[in-house]
Amino acid sequence: MGRPRLLPGALRLLLCLLPGTLAAGSHLSLLYHITAVTDPHGGTPSFFVSGWLGPQQYLSYSNRRSEAEPYGAWIWESQVSWYWEKETVDLKNKQQLFLEALEVLGEGSYTLQGLLGCELGPDNASVPTAKFALNGEDFMSFDPKQGSWAGEWPEALRISTRWQQQAEAVSKERTFLLTSCPQRLLGHLERGRGNLEWKEPPSMRLKARPGPPGFSVLTCSAFSFYPPELQFGFLRNGMAAGSGEGGFGPNGDGSFYAWASLSVRSGDEYRYSCVVRHAGLPQPLSVALDWPAQSSVTVAGIVVGVLLLVAVAAGAALAWRRRRGLPAPWVFLRGDDIRTLLPQDEGPQDVSAFPATA
Repeated sequence: MGRPRLLPGALRLLLCLLPGTLAAGSHLSLLYHITAVTDPHGGTPSFFVSGWLGPQQYLSYSNRRSEAEPYGAWIWESQVSWYWEKETVDLKNKQQLFLEALEVLGEGSYTLQGLLGCELGPDNASVPTAKFALNGEDFMSFDPKQGSWAGEWPEALRISTRWQQQAEAVSKERTFLLTSCPQRLLGHLERGRGNLEWKEPPSMRLKARPGPPGFSVLTCSAFSFYPPELQFGFLRNGMAAGSGEGGFGPNGDGSFYAWASLSVRSGDEYRYSCVVRHAGLPQPLSVALDWPAQSSVTVAGIVVGVLLLVAVAAGAALAWRRRRGLPAPWVFLRGDDIRTLLPQDEGPQDVSAFPATA
């Protein structure tokens, strides 16, 4: 292979290593995703690590804090007092190796990444993993039995030569992959079984938005679910209409989100529904389209209509009261004024009681 291509965006995480890891359904793996960059931007650390138990992130570390910390639901895991101190020491050693490797590469913009850890096979035997990527290209690996790094690129030779010169680095890497990682994985399986068996059903929503002329786009969204395996499907009048296109990603609390979109003919939206299948649901869940809020014109029309009805009713009531000789309902009279509205017996009147007129 030739020199690796420099890819835009120095922090594109494990382009060749990460996708298969996040999609894994097994919980019997402990993997560290390690990234070091030569020119971090926007306050991003130059070295950071995320630790994963199966599809769950359980650890975070960066050179900014220089301390390994539990992540997501794993902050509640009951651990021995020295556990996170040991994680911190190991990751500081990794930080030194990775930043030294960037120095060996010299001038240029580089992103060096590693996928290190272990997985328990069917016979509970530990299988180590140690792969490295440079600028998004898989270029080197470590063989713990041989105690050596190997790769075809010239950059791999330069980095492995630098690391190989440190006998302590080789010994620590072998111990980590063959001893420390399996022990930690088994410990998490024992103490954090509840986290690994956690099932959170998704919150669902189906919405429509305008698409190309004559079409609308239906989007079915799933929020805050775990485990990450989830299936979408669209139905039209109860019949399968495809799965659409969408995406998937992790939330900061250990749960996941996903969405799928499908283009349909305008006016046909309410014939569709979305069906989701997930381990947290006792049975597939069907989601209907959200009805849009009434437009301002429609609301104004309703208000005007109600006001007209009220006005007509008020006019009819006033006419009826006038025919009966009663005052209008909004006229408030004093007690001594009421008698003037009632019929009076005619009799002699004292003229002097009236004011003189000109």
